[in-house]
Amino acid sequence: LDHLKNGGPELPYPLAKEHFDADTAMRTYEEHLDAWELLDKCGYDGVGFNEHHCSPYGLMNSPNLMASAAAQRTKNLKLLIYGNLLPLHEPLRLAEELAMIDCLSKGRLISGFARGIPREYQVHNVALNESRARFEEAFDIITRAWEDEVFSYEGKFWSYHDVAMWPRPVQRPRPPIWVPVIGSKESIEFAGKHDLPITPGLGRARGLRDDIIRYYAKCLSAAGH
Repeated sequence: LDHLKNGGPELPYPLAKEHFDADTAMRTYEEHLDAWELLDKCGYDGVGFNEHHCSPYGLMNSPNLMASAAAQRTKNLKLLIYGNLLPLHEPLRLAEELAMIDCLSKGRLISGFARGIPREYQVHNVALNESRARFEEAFDIITRAWEDEVFSYEGKFWSYHDVAMWPRPVQRPRPPIWVPVIGSKESIEFAGKHDLPITPGLGRARGLRDDIIRYYAKCLSAAGH
């Protein structure tokens, strides 16, 4: 990234495969796994895994794969997948994968759900104006799959009939769910309604983060939590 430090142009997008170096990718994954193993030995509480697509700035296309690998290299570290981009993926498949990770890690999963950035919607050919509706529908499906003995669901984007999910998560009734919030009133209200922990973003805008926390507390109270 030296050209960016010196004021050069942004990397072209999409970035041609000639710029990809397999040795660097393999080394990057191994270095991260080594670091997470060391964090576990040093007594850290947990580590987070994000999801982004088709960008040279990150190689975490599947946080679930990385969390599964980390589960086999650690014993106590919480695995916060922060988060799976719900609008872009088939929700029952996500529910199954996350349940598997909770079993593989012996109940160390914290499941974060996020919406992603516009470029990722273009890549996956999903309409950006459907993002919130898809997010909320996928959330309902995943939590139903984890908690109900058998469930059916008739939605706008996904439908299921008489589903009993196997394996089940170790944590009951379900793994913890966190939601990142960067200023959307609807996201704060959703988190408050469902009693979900949030992490306010927006970088150095401390005043706005404080406003988010106050409004979130108000939403929790209104929802009876």
